[in-house]
Formats: sequence, structure tokens, C-alpha cells
Amino acid sequence: MANVKVTFRENKRGIQRAGNSEGAFRELDRRADRVIDLALAIYEPHRKTGDYGRGLKKIRTRIGGKAAVQVVATDWKSAILEHGTRPHVIEPKDKKALAWPGGRHPVARVNHPGTPALHILRRALRGAGR
Repeated sequence: MANVKVTFRENKRGIQRAGNSEGAFRELDRRADRVIDLALAIYEPHRKTGDYGRGLKKIRTRIGGKAAVQVVATDWKSAILEHGTRPHVIEPKDKKALAWPGGRHPVARVNHPGTPALHILRRALRGAGR
């Protein structure tokens, strides 16, 4: 399972506003919430099951001794949505053929054209900085 991570580090203005480590975490949490809200808005037109949105999590951590909050996308589709896929061949794992509703007949393999990258977290991070 691939994870996609976005990390926020405090800046001098944030440190001065927060005053202490817990305050810094609160400010970083607020910024991470903004990124998650924007990511969910970007994801909404593409939503089918909602698994991607439920998989967005905040993790408090320290990087180089400084407070940091990571936004982590834990759903298995996260890397596909963020980075896309190249064209590839799909073959059945356990059966002899592939079939789907609306297909004319079962086939042994399918040439998938690839999936375009949506860059959901990248766009959300840029949007949150404005």
C-alpha cells in the first residue's frame, strides 16, 4: 500500500504566534485541516466510495526537533489519484477471462490507457498557502 504524505513545518511567524510547542502544533493542525478541506473539495467530483477522503489523516510529529504535522493519505488509491498511472495491460489473476457489465464478451486481456494524475494533495497544499 502506497502512502502519500504532505508535511508542514512551522515558520517564524507561526512560532511567534504560537509561543510554545503545543501552540505550534495547534497552528499546524489548523493549517493541516485547511489542506484536508481543500483536498476533499478537489476530490469531490471524482468521489465514488469516499475511501480516499476517509483515508486523509493528520499525524503530529517532530522533524529535526521542530513541531510538524503530516497529512497522510492512507487509502490504497492515494498514489494513483496523486501521481496517475502509465498505460498498462490488465490480465485476470485467477480466472481465464475478464468480463464486465456492458462488455460484448469476455476477453483474455485489456489494454488500459492509464489514469491521469489529479494531484489532489499538491493542489490543496498550494491552495492552502494562499
